[in-house]
Amino acid sequence: MNDSASAAETWNLASPFRRLLGYVIDMAVVFFLLFLIRNLDYAYLSLHSVVGPLFFDGIRYVLMLLAFGYFLFCDALPKGQSLGKRVCRTAVVGYPYPTNCTLFQSFLRNFPKLLFSMLDGLFVLFGLRRRLGDMLAKTIVINT
Repeated sequence: MNDSASAAETWNLASPFRRLLGYVIDMAVVFFLLFLIRNLDYAYLSLHSVVGPLFFDGIRYVLMLLAFGYFLFCDALPKGQSLGKRVCRTAVVGYPYPTNCTLFQSFLRNFPKLLFSMLDGLFVLFGLRRRLGDMLAKTIVINT
């Protein structure tokens, strides 16, 4: 028996649909934070005399850090569940040993999305349903 067949029997792997839905929800969180950054300009125009531009620049940087931080490190949230994974009842765990996803593993999982998003997503359709980022970080996405 090959490795992917035995691992598929051992693990309750998340379906590609659940993974895609979780990804869409997580990207909605990131885009919401970026949307808030965009709308700070309107608040600045109406409050520029009351609050200085440094305040708005500070908020802009904090929101940008939150957006990219969430994108890169969301899988290291408790139980390996970002908001999208929690809604879809999936989780990221270590592979081949079921450990919690660390900050470093989350970074390794999500950084390839920045470079190879479409190619990276195609790997979910085959074998163990592991993206390039999963292979790099030695993780797998399972149903909870």
